[in-house]
Order: sequence, then structure tokens, then C-alpha cells
Amino acid sequence: MKVHDLIVGMVFMLLGIFVAAYSRTFAAPRNLSYGPGFFPLLVGTGLSLVGLAIVWQGLRNHKTSPIVVPPDWTKSARFALRFWIIPGVIVFYIAFVDLLGFLITATLILTSVIAASGAPKTKALIVGFLVAAVMNIGFASILHVPLPWGPLTSISGWLIW
Repeated sequence: MKVHDLIVGMVFMLLGIFVAAYSRTFAAPRNLSYGPGFFPLLVGTGLSLVGLAIVWQGLRNHKTSPIVVPPDWTKSARFALRFWIIPGVIVFYIAFVDLLGFLITATLILTSVIAASGAPKTKALIVGFLVAAVMNIGFASILHVPLPWGPLTSISGWLIW
């Protein structure tokens, strides 16, 4: 997607101003005039200056280019689904992992992504479950990361070593 330089430049400028302003909240050590906020201040200032340059370029081309140009894949429902499935499953994970547990949520997410890429639904379900189970065992048993179990709490001991 092509977004006009005015919008992109403004986003960079605002982000740079935020980083520079936030960097001022870091306390400098005694006897030094700079501290942990020095590098973020430089980055924020540079980002703001780059954003200003992009805005300047956008003002010069304001009348010759449209504000937003949608990419070609937006004309195909299949390609749009493949694009939007990733942000969709991220939101789904955040919303439902505590309720459904990691194993069920990861299985649904992986199955959805694999099926959206064109794989048969049965194979997508099998692969999604196996990968989710291996990830669950790896995180819970090997790395000792506590994962939510949801309705599978009663059988959680089967998948933890």
C-alpha cells in the first residue's frame, strides 16, 4: 500500500517527538551530563528530522499523488484473507488464550493459518495440533514457562514432564 508522504512523515515526526520526550524522563547518573536517555534522545531527534524531510517532500508532491493507493492484492479475496489472517489470529490469541488455554488456541490459530494458505483442512488440523502440542511441551516442560490450560487443566499433567 502506498501512503502519501505527508501521512508517513507526520507519523515519523510524532514518533520521534514521543521518543525524544520520553528519553528526558530517564535520570542521568551523578557527575555525568548524559545518561541512559542520551541515545534515545538522539534517535528521537533524528527520527523527527527524517519525518520533517518526508513531510517536506510530501508537500512538494501533494497535488500530483493520491493520499492512499491500495495494492493489487486487495482486489483478490484470497490474497486479502491471507493478509488479514495474521492480525486476526493475533487478536484472537490475545482475546481467547486465557479462556481456551494455549493448546486449544494455538491449534485453532495454526489450523486457520495453514488452511488459509491453501492446505486441506484435515491436514491443517493435524499439523496445527501436532505443532501446538510440541510447542506446549517445549514451553511448559523444557523452558518451564507457565501456559494457560483453560478447560484442559484436568489433563495438563499428561503434557508436562
